[in-house]
Amino acid sequence: MDRVNEAIVAVVDDDDDVGEVLRGLLEIVGYQVETYRSAREFLTDAQPRQLACLVIDQNMPQMTGLELLQQLAHRGITTPSLLITGAHDQDVARQALDLGVMRVLEKPIPTGELLRFISFTAG
Repeated sequence: MDRVNEAIVAVVDDDDDVGEVLRGLLEIVGYQVETYRSAREFLTDAQPRQLACLVIDQNMPQMTGLELLQQLAHRGITTPSLLITGAHDQDVARQALDLGVMRVLEKPIPTGELLRFISFTAG
């Protein structure tokens, strides 16, 4: 399929199935997608300043989504981000918003809301 949008969306999630489902969905609508299985892999391999937006899982081993966002903020990286979580947690949502996260979504991820976020941030 020809890309309708050259924007790169990064998905950081330790669950391979979630990463592949999100990759497939976003590629179908024309985005380039990079997937990372951990926050550490993202910090090591990604070039965040070249990304249109991030979709980050909160509950990952070794480093949570919030911890990744703190690392990015410390480095001065302000890529638009969406945090996904398996369970509603007001404290996590508040911390995410304090870190500049644009949206927090619970799994299963509402496809329409995900696509609206990506469309808004990645064009």
